[in-house]
Amino acid sequence: MIRLAAALVCIAMPAACDEPQQPPVIPPVPNPEPQPAPVPMPSPVPTGGYAAVPAPGEVLPPSQTTPGPVPLEYRHVWAMDAKDCTADPGLTRIAIAPGAIRFYEGRSVVTRSDVATDGALTLEVEHASEGTTTKETHVLRLQEGERTLGYQRRGETFTYVRCD
Repeated sequence: MIRLAAALVCIAMPAACDEPQQPPVIPPVPNPEPQPAPVPMPSPVPTGGYAAVPAPGEVLPPSQTTPGPVPLEYRHVWAMDAKDCTADPGLTRIAIAPGAIRFYEGRSVVTRSDVATDGALTLEVEHASEGTTTKETHVLRLQEGERTLGYQRRGETFTYVRCD
């Protein structure tokens, strides 16, 4: 009976009764050519040449050490009324950062800056407020030993005091 079953298997599946086959020969994979090391891409950094370098052991806030188009002496918190420096909300308070100016209900992103020979800082900005964005030119002037800021915008000049 076993022989009959083996014979039937050989008839139905002839490959099962053949000589044992050798495993297939797999050719070796050639070693790949050495490739040059990847060149690291520079990380994106805000454009502009103004940034402070702290002395060893000194810690400066990011507004002073981050490169950006706004010169260091303008990068502070300012308010029209000194009480707004600490008020919540500070309705007249603005914060000037390396590449933007934050207002109570708006933000101006600096796209270009130019310091004139008289010390005035002219900023080309994209000002976003109340759902609209407009291109504007702002002119800033430091006064009184850099403790007061004249800010000209949309034809009006506002005076701010430094909060820090």
